[in-house]
Amino acid sequence: MAGRPGDPVRTVLAVVPDLFFAAKIDAVAKAAGVAFATVPIADAPARCAAEPPALLIVDLHAPGDPDALVRALKADPATRGIRVVGFYSHVEGTRRRAAVAAGIDAALPRSTFVVQLPALLAGDGAAGNP
Repeated sequence: MAGRPGDPVRTVLAVVPDLFFAAKIDAVAKAAGVAFATVPIADAPARCAAEPPALLIVDLHAPGDPDALVRALKADPATRGIRVVGFYSHVEGTRRRAAVAAGIDAALPRSTFVVQLPALLAGDGAAGNP
């Protein structure tokens, strides 16, 4: 869903090291008229503080510490308002619980995330933590 001419472009960042999956997200973002970029987990806090996105997508299995990233973003007044949505393998319930404990706004099984992606990118997603 592209916005009206002159509307600011909605920006979405993602910590998604799987290039094929990131490309799929990018294709859906382009169709929705959303600016999309991936960012390494180590660079995400600074990038989010410098240019706060409307949404940050996090692969909860990304190398590094996705939970520490979420805690850092939610602890910083400059970034705590950024909506953070993560996805995980449906068999990894402990991964979801850890992300929720870290303060993530929504942790979704990957299959649910894919279904809800267009709405999430458009800002219409009311995804919560199943």
